[in-house]
Amino acid sequence: MQKHNLNAIQEIVYKATQKAGFDVCIEDIRIEKTKTIEHGHFSCNTAMLISGKEGKRPRDVAEEIISSLDKSIFEKVEIAGPGFINFWVEHKFYTTECQSLIENFDEYLSSSLDEETGKTMVIDTSHPNVAKPMGVHHLLSTIIGDSIKKIYKRIGYKVVNDNYLGDWGTQFGKLIYAIHTWGDMKVIEKDPIPELLKLYVKFHDEAEKNPELDDFGRAEFKMLEDGDKENRELWEYIVKKSLDEFGKVYSRLNIEFDVINGESFYEDKMSEILDFGREKGIIVDGDGGSWIIKPEEPEDVPVLVRKSDGATLYATRDLARIKYWENTWHPDLMVNVVDVAQEFYFKQLFFAESKLKLTTAKNVHVSFGRMQFKDTKMSTRKGNIILLEEVLNEAGERALLLAKDKGLDLSESESKELARIMGIGAVKYNILSQSRTTNITFDWDKVLSFEGNSAPYLMYTATRAKSIIRKSNYSEGDITNFDLSATSDAEMIVLTHLMAYFDMISHSAKDFKPNHIANYLYELAQHFNTFYNGNPIIKAETEELKKSRLLIVASVIKVMEDGLNLLGIEIPKKM
Repeated sequence: MQKHNLNAIQEIVYKATQKAGFDVCIEDIRIEKTKTIEHGHFSCNTAMLISGKEGKRPRDVAEEIISSLDKSIFEKVEIAGPGFINFWVEHKFYTTECQSLIENFDEYLSSSLDEETGKTMVIDTSHPNVAKPMGVHHLLSTIIGDSIKKIYKRIGYKVVNDNYLGDWGTQFGKLIYAIHTWGDMKVIEKDPIPELLKLYVKFHDEAEKNPELDDFGRAEFKMLEDGDKENRELWEYIVKKSLDEFGKVYSRLNIEFDVINGESFYEDKMSEILDFGREKGIIVDGDGGSWIIKPEEPEDVPVLVRKSDGATLYATRDLARIKYWENTWHPDLMVNVVDVAQEFYFKQLFFAESKLKLTTAKNVHVSFGRMQFKDTKMSTRKGNIILLEEVLNEAGERALLLAKDKGLDLSESESKELARIMGIGAVKYNILSQSRTTNITFDWDKVLSFEGNSAPYLMYTATRAKSIIRKSNYSEGDITNFDLSATSDAEMIVLTHLMAYFDMISHSAKDFKPNHIANYLYELAQHFNTFYNGNPIIKAETEELKKSRLLIVASVIKVMEDGLNLLGIEIPKKM
């Protein structure tokens, strides 16, 4: 398969190292953009890596590589500093790359990424608790997980997205008791989730005064577990109404799941694992008749898989989930997008899974920090949870005001559609543009701004680029036949940045970090706007130069569209 962009340069350098007699893996050859265009378009430090093994000076190794190099796509190759090799790439290379990129982007991307065809990933994201409204904390798992899903699909994986709902446990016995005692089904039916939350809160308030209520709650859940008809019907009603509410939020976010299996789904799948573990001596007796999996080190905490009263735990259901995933999809990769507070839990879970040998897949906990609001006024009217729906509503309202303040030439319906796209996109981008491993700050002034690293800025850049193509009166098919004659630094910076996109996708997948793509797109938008502001396109000095610049614009559009799609963000038709 033909190599493209940075992969093509990597392949040429690799062949040169082999020809020069150096033993190096192609994966060790990293091609990167130079910091300034004056020092070349791309650079690699391969000579310095090899010099340590060979006992030679890096510059001597670099000279040997350059002497063996196929220079057909290079204008110039130089050694810089202690032994960096800097490359200036010919226009014809960029012309072919941009033409291929525009003509069939998916095919170009596939060949650029060396797709992982035949591999499967199962990913758990969102997982809200039934009978409770979705809080803003669910947004992080939902948005980050959806982007990771899209990125892995992009690199060739078959991806199954499972929403592992919290729909089982003693809390449902407590809620059922509250409904029986204080509830009115006519009132609940009018506004199910808020009313169910009120009843659940009331149970806990009353239980503080009368702890005996906890026993009543446990008794109701035991009846549910044993198949009591009334409790079962009530639980099914609660789950259905919760899914209806969740579905409205997911629809607004344009989030879809392949599977929604809650904890209850695994109730009849745990005994097999427990029996197997006992039979093999992996699950042993703990204190008071509990069952545990002993740690490798005596001072470490054992994994509890059954309580002394015979009750199972969340971890037991999670082990059943892992086994089910293995039996159903035989994945190569299992991913759990859950906040950093559960880091120790997943360490224990993965240890237990490895002892029981439930899967051959690699299990990964993709953790993320907490969301904090810079605007202290952002608080819920319904307790101490910031409701996700409130954030989305406010995003839409603020986006509509922003569109009107900007004086955009839009009809009322166009303004509302822009506000929807911009509001949702802004919330998503604010999350995805920050590293998931740190706490994520939500600042409305930055989230909805046409300046700086924000969704509106990227959207405006993309729509501006599209308007240029429309005004040119050339079709995409016409543009794929144009040649590049780029001369300005601004044009070359855009071209070199375009070549790095495909490497950035692989980098994001490896790290499970969509912010790599978000930051790449922001830099691309900056480079494009510098190019646009300094180089007339429609009114270029010559037709040849106009066509050259249109080829760059069309290439930027393709990459911007794909990158924003990987972040789950739409591009408005008009801004």
